[in-house]
Amino acid sequence: MITPEEALARISSNVGPLPARTAPLSDAEGCVLSASLAARLDLPSFDNSAMDGYAVRASDLAGASREAPVSLRLCGEAPAGSPASVAVAAGEALRILTGAPVPEGADAVVMQEKTERVGDAVLFYATPSAGANIRPRGEDVKAQAPLLAAGSTLRPYEIGLLASQGIAEVEVIPRPTAAVLATGSEIAPPGTPLAAGKIYNSNGPALGAALRRWGVAVRDLGSAPDDPVAMASALRPAVGTCDLLLVAGGVSVGDYDYTRSVFQEFGFEEVFYKVAVKPGKPLLFGRIQAPEGGCATWVFGLPGNPLSALVSLEEFVRPAIERMRGVTLVQPSYHLRGRALNAYPLPKDRQQFLFCRARPDGDGFALEVIRPQGSAMSKMATGANALAVARLGMGVVREGDLLPFRWLK
Repeated sequence: MITPEEALARISSNVGPLPARTAPLSDAEGCVLSASLAARLDLPSFDNSAMDGYAVRASDLAGASREAPVSLRLCGEAPAGSPASVAVAAGEALRILTGAPVPEGADAVVMQEKTERVGDAVLFYATPSAGANIRPRGEDVKAQAPLLAAGSTLRPYEIGLLASQGIAEVEVIPRPTAAVLATGSEIAPPGTPLAAGKIYNSNGPALGAALRRWGVAVRDLGSAPDDPVAMASALRPAVGTCDLLLVAGGVSVGDYDYTRSVFQEFGFEEVFYKVAVKPGKPLLFGRIQAPEGGCATWVFGLPGNPLSALVSLEEFVRPAIERMRGVTLVQPSYHLRGRALNAYPLPKDRQQFLFCRARPDGDGFALEVIRPQGSAMSKMATGANALAVARLGMGVVREGDLLPFRWLK
């Protein structure tokens, strides 16, 4: 049994980014850029108006105010999408709309709210400065300047920036693909009649939901009974065809726990087994090498109890997913601190994750550790909004202790 820190270190040292591929921009949201990009164009690519109003020579409106308006002759109009057909001469103003190119001769735009149209003239009630309400060429981005660095996650902001450069496809580290299998002879699929001694499969839907939230493409393998032949048959289509394989259940040391031995039938290379945490001790991690024509698959054997499986997924599988995605800057999970409002006993040989109700308290946070809690208590978890961690060796949580925690989203 290894410490959680050692488990995370082994995951980090073994798992690397997936091979880069070209993706259309419409399918790149959430992916990580595999190579740095330089700007193709100035952005904006021409001087343009920041608002609806009138393009003028600022010197023509010196001293203009509500009390002493200045009149200029209207010389034309510049809508967005085409250049102005006339230049602005001294004593003239040109009607201009947001995004339209600034005409030759003009050096300022006056917003229409500070003007009044009177026939073929415009009254101005404000004195603009040169450059007012004009977005100059290259204000945001200069052509050939660095645009986005390798390792950047493509959020809607980055997607918009790339689109503004005319980029239709981009080299990214793709989203991982994962297959999920729940095991147990007692498991029945939701929506079917429940026979005596059976329980519904909650691990498959819950794990799949979390993976999809993190941008993983999920393949649901359903469930398999506690039978090595049936398990191997259920897993075989996923081996070599997905980046990540998750099996919930059958990973402990019971008479009907076959997950570990079934993995070995596929050439499983074990990295670690059992971590000093609660819940989630019987955690298995390793790799199945790529079969001919397929891809290598990282494998996690997760505990079968629902909360053990979900906590293990968040604490150990998600860091592996982030490594596959090429994410390099990850905020520490437990960067907040909260003061415990109640005591809670802890195992001496394991780090414990505690479901809590957290609330602001003065300049910090207060944590109510939910009691009772257990690895199969799903309803209990729905009443929590935070997960705290009691580090290995604490022995007991006492009222007033400061605990690291994170929000449960």
